[in-house]
Amino acid sequence: MTDNVTLNAGSPWTITAVDKLKELWNAGVEPALVAQTLGRPEQEIRAKAAELKLPQHVETRR
Repeated sequence: MTDNVTLNAGSPWTITAVDKLKELWNAGVEPALVAQTLGRPEQEIRAKAAELKLPQHVETRR
């Protein structure tokens, strides 16, 4: 698997990326997978989710 997690690190968030974050987050996708999908570090994903006041994840999957 290609290391895509820093592709967009530190870049401004586009409307499309924010919409995708909301979609994946609200579907219960794990933050690490959201990070891989959006090409950003997991910490940026969690920070943006908090900024958007998205519900916290309860990581009980698997």
